[in-house]
Amino acid sequence: MKKTIVPTTMIIAALVLASASIQAQEAQSTPAPDFKLIGYATVEGGTTGGKGGRTNTVTTPDEFRVAASAAEKLNILVSGRLDLGSNTVKVAANKTIIGLGSDAGFVGHGFLEGVSNIILRNLSFANPQGVGQGMGRGDGMTANATHHVWVDHCNFGECADGQFDITHGSDFFTVSWCKFSYTNAANGHRLSMLIGNKDSLVAEDSGKLHVTLHHNWIGDLVSDRTPRVRFGQVHVFNNYYGAKDINTCIGLGCASQVLVESCDFDGMKRPWRSRADAQKCTPGRIQWNDDNVYNHPKLTIEETNSVVFKPPYAYQLDAGKTVKQIVTQYAGVGKGPFAPR
Repeated sequence: MKKTIVPTTMIIAALVLASASIQAQEAQSTPAPDFKLIGYATVEGGTTGGKGGRTNTVTTPDEFRVAASAAEKLNILVSGRLDLGSNTVKVAANKTIIGLGSDAGFVGHGFLEGVSNIILRNLSFANPQGVGQGMGRGDGMTANATHHVWVDHCNFGECADGQFDITHGSDFFTVSWCKFSYTNAANGHRLSMLIGNKDSLVAEDSGKLHVTLHHNWIGDLVSDRTPRVRFGQVHVFNNYYGAKDINTCIGLGCASQVLVESCDFDGMKRPWRSRADAQKCTPGRIQWNDDNVYNHPKLTIEETNSVVFKPPYAYQLDAGKTVKQIVTQYAGVGKGPFAPR
């Protein structure tokens, strides 16, 4: 009987195709993560936003200003990218604001001041011209003396100052499945998140600033403050750090406590370091688990692995080695289920 000889290259090609097909099938069959609210925004009464209120769709900046400032509980659906102009827009309490599709959001300065019970989902924020008035001018979003806020599946882009700052005794925040990135390398202030803004605000911030950051993507051109913490208790887990030029990922300021679990510090030389002057205040503390991923050839691990707070809520960690794939697939605008709560 005549034998048929199959070239080795054809066998290898067939195996590669078969493997790719199996991987594609597995990817399709893998269920999406559970995007429910977890973290500090669930404690002390929780965060429900506009649940139980009317639903209002806005398509212009003026419509949004009116809806956002309304005294009633409200679910606001945002259609399109709205330019808020030079004036800061304040959001009143008990609001759920959700972007429709993958291009909804705001250019300008949003402000949460002295309010509570806010949900922001599937929205993009940018403030490249540094507009706004007073505190937080130049930020994409600023929270001042505000509590119980959930920010989920949002994109934070080009801002003249920080992208999202949480300050002045704010408390009980969860920021989940968001993407932080910049596009302008010439911007010398490419900062993401400040939690506590002054060393002098001991009385105002002590015992506050409880924040959970999970499954966020720190992306292109972010240079610092991811986050920078003073006084707060901040739980950082399953975040993907992929900004190659970053100076320091997590800055430990006065009397801060940070718990870092199962994050991927991809190419990060310095995942964290102290930013407190030990002669002027109590230095911050950090605790990390053994499942964080590091791959920089000159990795610099600073500070002592200390004991910090224990989170008062249930959560489940994804393995550190899976974080890059999960977060880059599911973080940001357009990547989750969005309906009024």
